[in-house]
Amino acid sequence: MKNLILLLAFSIFMVSCREEVKKIDNTGKPSSISTVYYNGDILTMEGENATYIEAVVVKDGKITFTGSKDEAMKQAGEGHTMVDLEGKTMMPGLIDPHLHPNLGAMILNTKFAAPFDWVFPWGNVKAVRGHEAFIAKVKEYEAELKAPKEPLVVWGFMEPFHGDISRKELDGISTTRPIMIWQYSAHVMWLNTAGLKYLNITKKDTKGNSQIDYAAGKFVEAGFFNVVVPKWAPTIRNDEVMKTNMLKLRDLVHMGGLTTIGDMGTGSSGELWGDFKYMKNNLENDKTPFRMQFTPDVNTLNLVNGGDFEKTFADVKEFGKKTSPHIIIDHAVKLYADGAFFGQNFQVLPPGYLDGHSGEWIMTPENLNKAMKFWWKKGYPIHIHCNGSMGLETILDELEKLQKELPQLKQRLTIEHFGESKPEQSARIAKLGAVVSANPYYLYSMGDKYAANTVLGKERGSEMVRLGSLVKNKVKFALHSDFTMAPIQPLLLAWIATNRVTADGTLMAPQERVSAYDALKGITINAATLMQLDKITGSIKVGKKADFVILAENPLKIDPIKMKDIKVLETVFEGKSFPLGE
Repeated sequence: MKNLILLLAFSIFMVSCREEVKKIDNTGKPSSISTVYYNGDILTMEGENATYIEAVVVKDGKITFTGSKDEAMKQAGEGHTMVDLEGKTMMPGLIDPHLHPNLGAMILNTKFAAPFDWVFPWGNVKAVRGHEAFIAKVKEYEAELKAPKEPLVVWGFMEPFHGDISRKELDGISTTRPIMIWQYSAHVMWLNTAGLKYLNITKKDTKGNSQIDYAAGKFVEAGFFNVVVPKWAPTIRNDEVMKTNMLKLRDLVHMGGLTTIGDMGTGSSGELWGDFKYMKNNLENDKTPFRMQFTPDVNTLNLVNGGDFEKTFADVKEFGKKTSPHIIIDHAVKLYADGAFFGQNFQVLPPGYLDGHSGEWIMTPENLNKAMKFWWKKGYPIHIHCNGSMGLETILDELEKLQKELPQLKQRLTIEHFGESKPEQSARIAKLGAVVSANPYYLYSMGDKYAANTVLGKERGSEMVRLGSLVKNKVKFALHSDFTMAPIQPLLLAWIATNRVTADGTLMAPQERVSAYDALKGITINAATLMQLDKITGSIKVGKKADFVILAENPLKIDPIKMKDIKVLETVFEGKSFPLGE
């Protein structure tokens, strides 16, 4: 009877093609059959040059062998399954080390009117450019709402493409419906009079705040985060809204071919445990084909704690205990330097902005330096939001001081975004041992506008996100979307890094281009390294998780200008297959 049971079990194994199937061997210990992937371009992302292998063996969600097909079949053992790639390309699952799931879910609950096309599994949204076109789109959205006082939130406004806007103009659209125009950067908002009344924001609430223009209904940086967000959050951020849009976010991540993402700023909403709850409750399940790493926003958490660094430290330690199968915490912290890139609020070294305006600080240099020192002494790697050369100089100055004062501490500092910088700063980053997580979409979206004589000028504007300089100075870099600042499409980011072509088709600073392989490293092994996850993912290597993406074409064997159009067919997360469209 026992042999009959084993025979029946073996028969079941043979009809299983892609899912791990448990069996009981003669010792009574659980095991699983192996899966062999073969007959395609299997790009490992191991080493300084492209390396291919014939086959990969997966067992129990991990890679157990890489090499020839014949040897793979031997190593796979009895009853293994075969996955024929049919000439397609398989590489490590793609990684986005910096996005914002909670903010992204909130923005997915708005109406889109951005200057660039957006592609979604549920339908695409065309770009809106020009002031009249933007106002017409707002009016169109307003007319679609049935309830006369239902709030309308439109995301994607950007002054270089849409001109100026004011409370008065929004009142001209409706004096009864609350209208909220959320700038693309998500750091600025305009409200009509009905919107101000809806959120119960009075002129008294804004008195003395230089980042608020109450007459224009405009709220910038801290003016938005400290005044608007606390009163608005309960309506845009609740269990029903977040569940619906977290699942949309899950589908977007999957569509991009990702198996690992990083929430770079958990708690930025002001609710660390609320951010955690929405992600865990909606994404910690077998239908989520990726892992998430949470990096707490200790600037916001410290503000919530009234500036008590030790209490914030205790909260971070407690938060770090919540690691689960899909969630990784307790590895680093997040701080901020200067303001938003898309809002032209980043801080620029002389000659500054050519129109004479100045940037903004999210954390003043004094506060940033104090926070850097505290967390550095606690032994935490630090990630710092930084968009401009003055913000970068402030960070590097303090890092140099910390390394001299505390030479025994060897943790790493990561520059997040790396928008506008000076050529010599790349060499200084290398000298200090820092690394960069860059957003190349800055160049794609804003290169033409910021190269204008009224913003940064041709040289500085065209050399934004100078990745070629990082390669020259041997600085490790990753690429990220900062979703929704860019779509969750790693291959698009790699395409920009490789080609440096803007949305308007302009080639910018070709000397700052990187090779296609270096760009792919930025969305695989380098991204894993910056997240301190390179021991488990980021490349196809024995012992790592079986995280793969299967592509219709090989990014290294086509014209680099076509890279962004490669179709993602399937992801494999820890050995489990997740075909696109399912």
